[in-house]
Amino acid sequence: MFQFMTSTRIVFGEGALHDSLSLLNQFGYSVLLVTGQDQQRSLPLEQYFKQQNMRYQRLVIKGEPLIAMMEELAATGRTFCPDMVIGIGGGSVLDVAKSLAALIPNQGSVYDYVDVVGRNVPLHVKSLPFIAIPTTAGTGAEVSKSAVLQSAQEQVKVNLSNVALFPDLAIIDPTLTYGTDAVLSGYCGMDAFTHLMEAYVCGEPNPLTDMICEEGLKCIAMSILPACRDDHYPSRRDMAFAAMLGGMARSNAKLGAAHGLASALSGRLEAPHGLITARLSPYVMKENISVAMELGRSDVLARYRKLAMILTLNNEAMIEDSVQWVENVLIKLQLPLLSDYGLCNTMFEEVAEDALRTNAIKGNPLPLNQQRLITILRQVCHNNCHA
Repeated sequence: MFQFMTSTRIVFGEGALHDSLSLLNQFGYSVLLVTGQDQQRSLPLEQYFKQQNMRYQRLVIKGEPLIAMMEELAATGRTFCPDMVIGIGGGSVLDVAKSLAALIPNQGSVYDYVDVVGRNVPLHVKSLPFIAIPTTAGTGAEVSKSAVLQSAQEQVKVNLSNVALFPDLAIIDPTLTYGTDAVLSGYCGMDAFTHLMEAYVCGEPNPLTDMICEEGLKCIAMSILPACRDDHYPSRRDMAFAAMLGGMARSNAKLGAAHGLASALSGRLEAPHGLITARLSPYVMKENISVAMELGRSDVLARYRKLAMILTLNNEAMIEDSVQWVENVLIKLQLPLLSDYGLCNTMFEEVAEDALRTNAIKGNPLPLNQQRLITILRQVCHNNCHA
């Protein structure tokens, strides 16, 4: 038995934003608009609001969404009393908007509703209608049930997760990703990869997420380099599609140690989440393969071999080729190293301990203890510092 959930309605394709504006009217006429710093992306929305005499307030998000910031924004949102929340931007913007849609009608602290450092209690009141419009191809937040927030005090990233957080409408227009710089595109694309890869090899896959992951991984294998390095438009479309599939996969399967460690590291390093998962992923894959071999887990090894076949487009690929593919792509994308952001061995024990408390790591195909997580971190640090 399995279940599958995602956004209520998805509109995908070039020009989707312009063609979907009239759909916003069904949710009311008062809008809390959450954007990044680039106002050009949201200009069509604001023009439409003015044409329709819709009341709106724009919130500009800079940097990672901190829990303390969310408390203030939720108070602002309650004063404004919107009918709907619209988020247009990258993953952090969508996470803020999604969180506000949930928090505005619910009283109490953000800590009441988040995991790891909070009480993780259910929402008492239904979320406001939420419309998600991604401008990057990475997190898949437009079709997922969770938002990632950062606790500055505990130096860890946490999840606000609930089925009520699925967007009511996801408008995915690949043209909004055109022209994104190569590094940003690279770590967003590798974030999508890690969602699909971990959901594919996780301890609780299901037939539907397997289909989704295989299709998404094929898109990434063929398109990530031309999309990121050459701004090739058809490849940009494929990456937007893959990111969407990644969001669906992580909402309906499980993730793993790469995301568990990334949650713990993200509070300590001022590095993008996608970059952290990208740099962790080959070492987590190596450790999982090694443990599977030790334990004779042929089912896990078969998953990694199929993963290698998909990524290399070669039916004769060996298990280790999956790791080699990731390492080669990271080199070609020329992404920054984690050592550039201060990764060092003095934090490894605490990071591993925090990672073991995350929900993400529970989905790892095999249990990894604290020492194995420290081994992964040492490998990341050594290879990042001597690449």
